[in-house]
Amino acid sequence: MPKKNKLPWIFALSTLIIVSIYYYKLEALAWYFWHNHQAHSAQTNQSLDLKNYHVEIDGLEIPGLKNASGFTYNTKSNTLFTVLNKESKIVELSLSGKVLRKIDVTGVNDMEDITHIADNRYVIVDEGDNRLVLVVLEDGATAVDVTNALKLRLGINLTSNKNFEGVSWDSKNNRMLVVKERDPKYILSVKGFFEAKAGDSLEIKHLAIYDDLIRWSLRDLSAVTYHDGTDSLVLLSDESRLIKEYDTESRAVGALALWKGFHGLKAHVPQAEGIAIGPDGSIYIMSEPNLFYVFKHRKP
Repeated sequence: MPKKNKLPWIFALSTLIIVSIYYYKLEALAWYFWHNHQAHSAQTNQSLDLKNYHVEIDGLEIPGLKNASGFTYNTKSNTLFTVLNKESKIVELSLSGKVLRKIDVTGVNDMEDITHIADNRYVIVDEGDNRLVLVVLEDGATAVDVTNALKLRLGINLTSNKNFEGVSWDSKNNRMLVVKERDPKYILSVKGFFEAKAGDSLEIKHLAIYDDLIRWSLRDLSAVTYHDGTDSLVLLSDESRLIKEYDTESRAVGALALWKGFHGLKAHVPQAEGIAIGPDGSIYIMSEPNLFYVFKHRKP
């Protein structure tokens, strides 16, 4: 076949390969295998060891929840909290996924994530206004008004709803970690939110060291959590169906695939939007609209 006649075939084949990779998210699986088999030798003692996690509660449907998004673990109450972004509610759950309490929230637009700080203090991400909002939840409360609560606006993008999507409290470094979903995706560190007085400036830092690490390996950033036990930053990507762990030197040290057949899953996790990690290392995932997952570590 003449060389010039081969070019259309080469182009068509290349296009087919690229489209297949994008459609089937094959690059996510490639990164999954790479990180789990190329992690540095010190990983075992310095990471969660995600490759050895197995699903214990697989897609439990929680009645009465719609558009559940975000997750956090409260060490004091030993319970989980999620937010309903369409109904403006905070929901408290047991570690087995039982609804314990629903709290109506006034003064928010589009809640996407929640993180527990200490005692009865929480911070929520209001994606519609790109704000962090301090929430004080009294024990047993079923309603809370945050209209006049402490707020921090991080910026605004009126042309897209792909704004700040996740938040996590990093108690060791006394900061909040905030992720922007995509276009572009990045991670911010926010210090001084609670201590600031009128007129004080906050320390808001773009953690650029992660930019190249997540540019091609994660399609979006749905949530973030910080694990004190290993000093690990853990990112969740819904579009890649992937959880990735980074150590204190920003090295990727493991991954957990939310794909059918991986880690015992009977089906893909359809729309993972929230992640929390308990003191024992158990990983809790909330998938819109109301699916609950628990992964636990199994010794190899």
